[in-house]
Amino acid sequence: MEDRELIRRIQNGQKQYLNVIAEKYYNDIYYFCCYQTGSREDAYDLAQETFLRFIRYVDRYQYRNLKGYLLTIAMNLCRNYISSTANFSAMPEPFASEQTDRGEEETAASDGREYENRENSLLLAAALQKLPEIQREAVLLHHFYGYKNREISRMTGASYSAVKSRVRQGLEKLQQLLNREDFYG
Repeated sequence: MEDRELIRRIQNGQKQYLNVIAEKYYNDIYYFCCYQTGSREDAYDLAQETFLRFIRYVDRYQYRNLKGYLLTIAMNLCRNYISSTANFSAMPEPFASEQTDRGEEETAASDGREYENRENSLLLAAALQKLPEIQREAVLLHHFYGYKNREISRMTGASYSAVKSRVRQGLEKLQQLLNREDFYG
């Protein structure tokens, strides 16, 4: 079922469809909060708060882009969290994959790739945490979530040229950080 139809049904009193929306978008919101905060626990709380706010104001929601709307709520919550947290940690814990039960049939090669992917994710997360908040936000929305600069501009309230500049500068800083030998320890 399309988002527009889900919203219409919810606004007509069929609140059970809120669960469908939460299931559909929870992971995107959670991982966005992880990238922003560097903490799984805080990301969990912020993702929950994102959906609670959406539920609270769903009757006033005018359909445009539901995922973008949810990310905007999450972005604002993350901004408030970061500005109110004096001991903001740059340690990137959210990217270590959750441990899963593995069968013995998995090969050492796939374990090696998984380890390398996990290591690369941790390095990227650490580099992202070193970016200024507005650049990190723009890079995440553009490259990880696929939003165009105009969409990010509407979501963040920044001008198109500011968003374009933030994405470019953020990517340049990421590349510089990842190319530094001392960055890897």
